Amino acid sequence: MRLTGVNWFGLETNNQEPHGVWVRDYRSMVKQIADLGFNAIRLPWANQILRSGAKASDGNSFGNSGPDAYDGTNPINKDLAGKSPLEIMDKVIEAAGEFGVKIILDNHSRELDGYMNEQVWYTDKTPEKQWIDDWVSLAKRYAGNIAVVAADLDNEPHGIATWGAGDTSTDWNTAAEKCGNAILAANPDWVIVVEGVEKVGSDGYWWGGNLSGVKSKPINLSDPSKLMYSAHEYGPEVHDQPWFSDASFPNNLPAVWTSHFDFIMQQSLGHILIGEFGIKDRSAAGGKAGVWFDTVLSKLGKTYSWTFWCWNPNSGDTEGLLGYDWVTPVQWKIDALKPAMAPMIGK
Repeated sequence: MRLTGVNWFGLETNNQEPHGVWVRDYRSMVKQIADLGFNAIRLPWANQILRSGAKASDGNSFGNSGPDAYDGTNPINKDLAGKSPLEIMDKVIEAAGEFGVKIILDNHSRELDGYMNEQVWYTDKTPEKQWIDDWVSLAKRYAGNIAVVAADLDNEPHGIATWGAGDTSTDWNTAAEKCGNAILAANPDWVIVVEGVEKVGSDGYWWGGNLSGVKSKPINLSDPSKLMYSAHEYGPEVHDQPWFSDASFPNNLPAVWTSHFDFIMQQSLGHILIGEFGIKDRSAAGGKAGVWFDTVLSKLGKTYSWTFWCWNPNSGDTEGLLGYDWVTPVQWKIDALKPAMAPMIGK
């Protein structure tokens, strides 16, 4: 199967709930995602939502905000009232199963809103063993649930994170193997998604986007067929990388991609999920943002899996696929993505 979907964030934030549920019904949101033709949701979460006492910001207020603007559900989110963040995740997954949308669980951070500060897969509050145990608990919780298909082990390892350097405190590849194999022992049906790092040796790329270490140190899982590599890819709105200023732009992009992740597809070393890519304004950076976006979409074609960043309008660098009313699609983005979409996978 080829996954072509959206990121819907919020469970990894201080809200401890998917964003937008303060004005939209969660089930209606999943239905709209399916109606637009996306067959997957990459659902970010933080380890802290699994802890005793974790509570969504809306708490018991769900269901008091009138009808949903998309499908008229009234009141919205009635069945989320009193639910813990983990139980809210259960309900989103249940809705995904109802509408034939597949879920990629994305461990976006250990602490709430911690993704900018966390360079590796563990923290003082969530050491490596706890991180693995949390993943295993989710693997067991959703075993046999055909809506949940993949575990994106850690979002955007960067900074001190290494690949194949020989230091177990920073080598993301060895930690990913350990965690991935523990998950497969608990739930052999899941796909294990392993992102890259920022730097391999002196070669820097996007956070989580540099998979060049796979050339010498590929990931070894107990079931190699369950491995999917993942890279993140952004345009100049997120950061003005040197390749955007090169005189050969955008013709230089294929070589940049080949060296950092595309060699995996070219050499049939595995499948790649572009777990994040997004755009706010085609005219940004003198039009380079739009040129980059078109070039990426041409690359995705009918071969890559991908999840667009993001569904939410409230992502600063990119905004989202919905307008700020949380219901109206940003049509030019939808139209651009449609040719690269895979069919719905089904229930």
